[in-house]
Amino acid sequence: MPDNACGRLRLGRWLARLARRCVRRRYFNRTVAMREDPAAREGLRDMIDWWGDARNLVMVEIGSYSGESAEIFLASGKVAKLYCVDPWRMDYDPNDVAAFTDMERIERIFDDRFAGETRMFKVKGTIDDMAARLETHPEKVDVVYVDGCHTYEAVRHDLTVALSMIRPRLFICGHDYSDEWEGAKRAVEEVVGAPDAIFRDTSWGKRLA
Repeated sequence: MPDNACGRLRLGRWLARLARRCVRRRYFNRTVAMREDPAAREGLRDMIDWWGDARNLVMVEIGSYSGESAEIFLASGKVAKLYCVDPWRMDYDPNDVAAFTDMERIERIFDDRFAGETRMFKVKGTIDDMAARLETHPEKVDVVYVDGCHTYEAVRHDLTVALSMIRPRLFICGHDYSDEWEGAKRAVEEVVGAPDAIFRDTSWGKRLA
């Protein structure tokens, strides 16, 4: 590689590291409110209503952060058991400001929010850890909601694994189906096809039954 090309590559890497440090410094002590906007909360409730009369659902949420969405799922009266899956690890996605917050603090917020909640089961890890758990302790899963890392590769992987977990195959859903997250949107369309419904918070749903 010519010296000038090597120099540009090193400069690009240095600028990327600098950008990550700046974003981390800005957001480290913050909590990114995922559902602060009323439309964001109502959009999620619209999706839950779209499930129809389904009750006593076993649900897996991939990417729980501080637990705002999980709280709405449990408050709906439709979810009897909710697995919240999240590694609570920083820097998981360079394009998501939530990835630059202090995840130890975010995890404590999550734990405090669900203290004493017997319907919620915390899985600190990835969707692969959840799949491994189901391999050793099989049970039905009615719904998976994918809202973890938003890169194309990560969403495609999460959806592929999620499809293998859902029995008796009712719904697969997720968040951020929008042009702003082009990679996530493309992964959804490639793995499950066009969503059956898209909601005002950019959640989406696909019926599998």
